[in-house]
Amino acid sequence: MKILTVNLSKKTTKEHPLEDILSGGRLLTVQLVTQYVHPQVDPLSPENALVMASGVLAGYRVSTGSRFSIGTKSPLTGGIKEANAGGMAGDSLAALGYRGMVFQGAFPADEPGIFILDEKGGRFENAQKYWGLNNEALAEALRVDYGEGYVVVGIGRGGEQQLKAAGIAITDANGQPFRLAARGGVGAVMGSKRLKAVLLKRGRQVPDEKPSARPAVKAFNKFVATNARVEVLRDYGTASTVTPVQALGALPTRNFSAGKFEFAKNINGDRMREVILQRGGAGTPTEACMDGCVIRCSNIFPDENGEFLAAPIEFETLVLCGSNIGLQTLDEIARINRLCNDIGLDTIEVGAALGVMMEAAEQSPAIPAPFNREMLPRFGDGARTAEIVQEISEGTELGKLVGNGAAAVGKALNIQHIPVVKNQAMSAYDPRVIKGTGVTYATTPQGADHTAGLTVFAPVDHADPALAVSVSKASQIQRAAYDALGLCVFNIGSTGRNPEIIMEMVEKAYAVDLPEDGLDELGRKVIKAELLFNRAAGLTHEDDRIPDYFMTEPVPPTQNIWNVSQMEMDCMWDDLFAEAESEMR
Repeated sequence: MKILTVNLSKKTTKEHPLEDILSGGRLLTVQLVTQYVHPQVDPLSPENALVMASGVLAGYRVSTGSRFSIGTKSPLTGGIKEANAGGMAGDSLAALGYRGMVFQGAFPADEPGIFILDEKGGRFENAQKYWGLNNEALAEALRVDYGEGYVVVGIGRGGEQQLKAAGIAITDANGQPFRLAARGGVGAVMGSKRLKAVLLKRGRQVPDEKPSARPAVKAFNKFVATNARVEVLRDYGTASTVTPVQALGALPTRNFSAGKFEFAKNINGDRMREVILQRGGAGTPTEACMDGCVIRCSNIFPDENGEFLAAPIEFETLVLCGSNIGLQTLDEIARINRLCNDIGLDTIEVGAALGVMMEAAEQSPAIPAPFNREMLPRFGDGARTAEIVQEISEGTELGKLVGNGAAAVGKALNIQHIPVVKNQAMSAYDPRVIKGTGVTYATTPQGADHTAGLTVFAPVDHADPALAVSVSKASQIQRAAYDALGLCVFNIGSTGRNPEIIMEMVEKAYAVDLPEDGLDELGRKVIKAELLFNRAAGLTHEDDRIPDYFMTEPVPPTQNIWNVSQMEMDCMWDDLFAEAESEMR
């Protein structure tokens, strides 16, 4: 396995050996960002690097082993960022013999480009004809010009405009650009480099796969496929999470002003499955985003005529672009979902930004110029909301404001209720109720990102502040390890208590012996590197804070507040800092 550095300014490439065969995914992205990026550079300058990496298990035909990590210094948080997505890029990069790519510099302002990597090597092509296309049109145009055999990793108009809510789209098993590495503004960094797309020759198997790994991989795939949690995901997708979070009173509603949504039954997993099956046509309640996935938690949502409307609709989108902005129907949410995917936008960040904007429209005594109350959407107005999301693509002032995220909207409209940490929007769990996830929002190096350490499925009292730090820390370490392996975290429901089944695959694939706590050690290694980068970038404990209003304003109906010990959170990573500093000596 090799690393490929790509200098866009000089249009040159260079291969490097992969120094650690067990370095991949989220671990490799932070290692390469640390190697190639000064922590205090402007994230949108050519001096920042954009890293793309497959996980350790990519190319071994492991179910969900093709997660693709994208790392950089975030223009949204100012610290390290890793965003990963499904699709076929992870396996395809591994099949070409590479574990990671580092994009340095930038194409000229008047000459955007694409980078193609296949069995002939890497090459550069002019992208002027594709500039201005959103993701669906981009994927189709590249398919026409280069054939069906490539995975597309690209940006839409959100990334081109370098908006901080912009993500990077990856084509899935069906060649559709619906898998987004969405969070932290990674698409803005790609846009700042005038890199419109990366094309990877599609493949699934590493060239030097060891036959001894196959029995362990088959055992893993079978073990996951028969798990009860996986069966729920296969039937209902992540939309199945709406009902339990609503029951806890933690479902963000109308800009996090309440924890229960009176129309939650209209947008939950049962309703989604019912509508998809009723409408038929292009719709399906279960679909794999990558070849060989046995979980199949994705979906295609059809319109009333059975025609394609959006894919996939995930729990986070149902909440941030649903209950959080007062929308009551799946069709309204699906339209926003498709627009965001096409433009290349994080639905969490956009939904949170719209929630802040709607509060300004309904409660702010004065709207600062150049905006006015008539321009702004109201809670529950799906038509106007879709118009504003479309404006993001068009580059209007209002569209650009939403496209730069919740913190930007709050600052511009002088609103105090802004649900962000490190400028990044919280996801679909109110931290006043699910306090372990609140600790994750505050303390992960990634910003308010639930994927770094979701705790809602842990068997604990989620409202107990005394348990929050320990449950978050365990989840953050566990998820960091899965992200480094390139393995979907939805496997945790089946393999979380059986790490040996994962470790055996790694041992057989790479002919190594791992310690009993190998996964824990891998997760700790990831977070140590991220913490060190953020410290060098200037982030401190003062950035690890849930907004003050969560401490003083109870969330109905539970009336919980945020009351986890800040001192305990500030000490949470002391052991990792000590280990990291010892290792550096």
